[in-house]
Amino acid sequence: MAGKKLFGIIYMSTTRLELMIVNLKTHELIERVSSANFVQTADKSEIYQNEITKIVFSLTGFLQLMADYGVKSYKFWASQQLIDDVSARYLSEQILLRSGVKVNWLNTSQINYFRALSLMGHTKAFHSFAGRTVYLLYMGSAAVTLFKFSQEEFVQAWNIGLGYLELDQLSQALRNSANDPNEVLDDYISSKLDYLKSELAGGEPDTCLILQDFAALNNIYLPLNKRLTELPYAAFSQELKQAGEASSQYICDHFHVEDSLSGRILPGFLIARRLLSYTQAQQLYLTRLNIMDGLAIQTGADFGFTHKDYGIITQTSAENIAQLYIKEEAHRSLVRKLALHIFDQLKKLHRLGSRERLLLSIAATISDIGNAISQHNHYHHSAYIMEANPLIGLSDQENTIVSEIARYHSTESPGADQLHFHSLPPELQMTIAKLVAILRLADALDDSHQQKISKLTVSLKNEQLILTAFSPQDLSLEKWAFNRKAQLFNELYGIKPSLKQRRTDA
Repeated sequence: MAGKKLFGIIYMSTTRLELMIVNLKTHELIERVSSANFVQTADKSEIYQNEITKIVFSLTGFLQLMADYGVKSYKFWASQQLIDDVSARYLSEQILLRSGVKVNWLNTSQINYFRALSLMGHTKAFHSFAGRTVYLLYMGSAAVTLFKFSQEEFVQAWNIGLGYLELDQLSQALRNSANDPNEVLDDYISSKLDYLKSELAGGEPDTCLILQDFAALNNIYLPLNKRLTELPYAAFSQELKQAGEASSQYICDHFHVEDSLSGRILPGFLIARRLLSYTQAQQLYLTRLNIMDGLAIQTGADFGFTHKDYGIITQTSAENIAQLYIKEEAHRSLVRKLALHIFDQLKKLHRLGSRERLLLSIAATISDIGNAISQHNHYHHSAYIMEANPLIGLSDQENTIVSEIARYHSTESPGADQLHFHSLPPELQMTIAKLVAILRLADALDDSHQQKISKLTVSLKNEQLILTAFSPQDLSLEKWAFNRKAQLFNELYGIKPSLKQRRTDA
């Protein structure tokens, strides 16, 4: 086993710190250890700060363990779902100074991406559901997330603002209530999930629901050497009944959980039961595949051990938003195709990578969604819709890039007089400007929204950029729009693009 294939995945949630040593090529798990659980507080944003000594101690131990295995490469990620940017920066500095380890913070959208990838990227496990509709359910401190897969492809994700933190607070408030607290809790969960009933209606045949990281049931029904197992409905119903009737001490002993986490068992069952009903799943599964597996799969892809395009998860999410707001699929499909073609042909000029290519693809997909609100200044509407709806898999910075490309893809140009643009770091400004310049050219080529162009060639020679459009139709409107929208490209690169037409048969 080549040492360079071994990698250390370190992940910190508000519950604990974990290390997974994995072979990136084969996905073989070499070692997995965790710290002692963090002490839970009413204000979850204080947990990391309160546990800084435990965090540093655990990281020191993890570093030693990786050295014992000969692991030379590792990365440390942490959930930023419940702390603000300033607190995250302060904590990063403390951890770096005391352990020498850099923290990479993950927002909710990124965490959801890696959770979806944990299942989608494990070929053997995912292939076992070939031809079926699969729902993956995760319940965390900040939110409940439901993923849908069909024909081994990602379809959609729903992020519901119903986390254990909120349910803990509700349970605490109900303790002295004369009402049946379990019934009130179930009603509250219903009120948060009810909107999904219509979206999940239809009862697709051969559907299953997978519970991810459901520790209470994993501890009883999922052997340590297995990543996935079916749970009979009868067993689920029996455990739900016990969770609703048993004392806190019995729950701790039976489900092998700490007292501080015992109050989460029943809400977890109630959420799962309701989504079982909504999805009409015929089978229920448990899985140990979680965010750390997703991080390992993405890291393996980054190192070139697999050539699968997992960016399709984020692209599909963008398509879902675009379809929700505007139905004109042909225009956005052509603009995206042309933008990516121009990007690929001008690599030596813009010097951007595959990640920026994905951001351009997403921006081309969603840039016109603001038309659903108003065609006047639609680009501003597109931008704030994206700011309010971060896409699965994007960091906060990447979501900003997509939003800003949408904002400036039409008539306004990014510049010092634009408040949104002016406040961004210089390197981010350049990335946005480069991608906006490309998208503007592509958007102009279908200014009529009639998809007149069947083929496009791009030639960059002697500081001349010539785009040749193949079309049997009149491109007067496209040429007029192209000349207007090419100005930013000229300002940015000192090269004025020109558009030529080659007539083809209709």
